[in-house]
Amino acid sequence: MPRNTQKAAAYLKKGADSMRAEQFGIARTMLEKALLLDKDNAEIMRRLARVHMSTGRADEAVELLRRCVKRNPNHPDTLLLLAQAQRETGDIGSMHDTLDKALARDPSHGACLHAKAMGYIGSGKVDQAQEVIDAAAGIANPHPLVLIARGKLARTQNRPSEAIEHLKAVLEDPGALDRHQRSARFELGHCYDALGAYDQAFEIFRRANAGHEPGKILHPESVLNVWSGQLLDALPPLDFGSQRPVFIVGMPRSGTTLTEQVLSAHPGVAGVGECPLIANQMLRKPPASLTCEDVRRNAEEYLAFLEKRVGTGPERVIDKHMGMERTLGLISRMFPRAKVIECRRDPIDSCLSSYFQNFGSNVSYSRDLGQLGRQYVAHRRVMDHWRAVLEMEILVSPYEQLVSDFEPGARRLVEYIGLPFHENCLRFHRSRDHVATASAVQVRSPIYRSSAQRWRNYEKHLGPLIDALGPYAQTDSSIEQGA
Repeated sequence: MPRNTQKAAAYLKKGADSMRAEQFGIARTMLEKALLLDKDNAEIMRRLARVHMSTGRADEAVELLRRCVKRNPNHPDTLLLLAQAQRETGDIGSMHDTLDKALARDPSHGACLHAKAMGYIGSGKVDQAQEVIDAAAGIANPHPLVLIARGKLARTQNRPSEAIEHLKAVLEDPGALDRHQRSARFELGHCYDALGAYDQAFEIFRRANAGHEPGKILHPESVLNVWSGQLLDALPPLDFGSQRPVFIVGMPRSGTTLTEQVLSAHPGVAGVGECPLIANQMLRKPPASLTCEDVRRNAEEYLAFLEKRVGTGPERVIDKHMGMERTLGLISRMFPRAKVIECRRDPIDSCLSSYFQNFGSNVSYSRDLGQLGRQYVAHRRVMDHWRAVLEMEILVSPYEQLVSDFEPGARRLVEYIGLPFHENCLRFHRSRDHVATASAVQVRSPIYRSSAQRWRNYEKHLGPLIDALGPYAQTDSSIEQGA
């Protein structure tokens, strides 16, 4: 084996090991070094693309996987990964085209069938998802992901008992991978929740979250100490201050997707989902070293990205990137006239709903109730800091108020971003836009009220969460006004 190939293989192994440990920064460095030494290696490209997708760089993953497909155009697993990256960038048409190519090569490819069905469910096209599932009915010994797709579709269609049969088959399959069984458990937990079997549901969710180390939470001092009032005074906001970006911030499962969908239904508004660009800009240079020229370049880069993604038509563009509470200091310098909406939900409901979702590695603290509570407290502490030091207005939108008195809440959101109201915002659930988050099923229905005070069904299991939330465990966000 040539020396460069040996070194590339060593870097590849280190990268793969780091991926398994969810150390994505190290994994990216190792895999990039491997690819420099072995530039045509498809396995390196696929692994590096997965790292890009795990760290919010789906655009980079698409470019890399297109290179990979050119070298191996009929490899279903590469086409599947490309389709997943295209979904993350919002290019749903290309996603389906790519999956069709993979399925033409291998009509029984379980992961591609699952991805296609999930793509239709995320776009509210349940009939087309059913067609995909029906077409796979004749496959002998279907892949666990096909069974999971059947279960997901049955649950979406309010047939939890049928869904349970499909999902239990995954758990009983000795060939199912751990990640398949984990996905099946999350779906199964929701089925038992729908049937009112709350103790059984909680135990299934607990097992789904077990086996992975709880991830790190936000460290509020790292934000408060760096983005002090003194630093902000020394870095004045840009003078041109575009109003195009609208930023939605909140804990997972706090109503951020609902808010995005209500606003994106307006003909003058588009969404870019969870855009990682500003978070990546934060990594380039320490805040204390930023100059006004750095801020200007960042702002121009971000506006160019929005134009590339959604064109020049929409007057407002919604961004709800993960961890936005870390980036509001930079945002306030780049776009001082931008609108920021903070979504809040009953703290226990918000955290419990996160515990019940299969976020993979994206929200790793959601695997542990105590970590979720500590993350919530840290998040609120940082948001309180921004209110004290930023000149920007931050609109608090309580989830419970929005769903209980929807039209006034929707009008308030549209008015806040400076646009005239449009009736489409009341019919957001009919939008054809794809929803890639855990809220896809809910936002495809008219206002979803049944989740309020859901935690009462699980109260006896929630001691670690309630203890970690401290005084926030007593908060009733349905009457919170954002003070």
